[in-house]
Amino acid sequence: YIILLNCCSVINQLDAEPAVNNADTTTEQSTNNNVIEQTVAGGNDYSLTALQLSYGLLQIAEPPLARARGQLKELIGKQNKIYIDLSKEKYKLDCSEVAKLNEMMNDVRRYKEKLAKIKKEMQNIYQRTKVLKKRAAYVATCKQRDYQRKLEKQQHEESLIGTH
Repeated sequence: YIILLNCCSVINQLDAEPAVNNADTTTEQSTNNNVIEQTVAGGNDYSLTALQLSYGLLQIAEPPLARARGQLKELIGKQNKIYIDLSKEKYKLDCSEVAKLNEMMNDVRRYKEKLAKIKKEMQNIYQRTKVLKKRAAYVATCKQRDYQRKLEKQQHEESLIGTH
């Protein structure tokens, strides 16, 4: 907990100072060392070792964090640009194109209904032809039977006439 408190105090002190170029790292290190010495000399209960440890930890963690912060800013900028581009494309569709799209959707719906109606009619016709074929087959067998009976009756009559 003390180390975190030390880290926070060092971070706050470093954030309060203006940023310097990478070429001035020696002056930055001496300034930070002065801050550490001032903190120890100021009467705080922080030990010099803890402050130096905090400072070293900051030296290790700060460059990757700064790089990550820069990458995040870049990504957010790109994301905003993409959002703006998508918004522009969205508004490029004018009313006539939207109306055409709605008309096409209505045509699709109408054609789908027509297709369903035609399919139903075709099934109805198929069922009727199936019944008619069955009926035609029954009529054909009935006619065949009637013809067969007629022939048998005629043959029977001829046999009766022939025996007299």
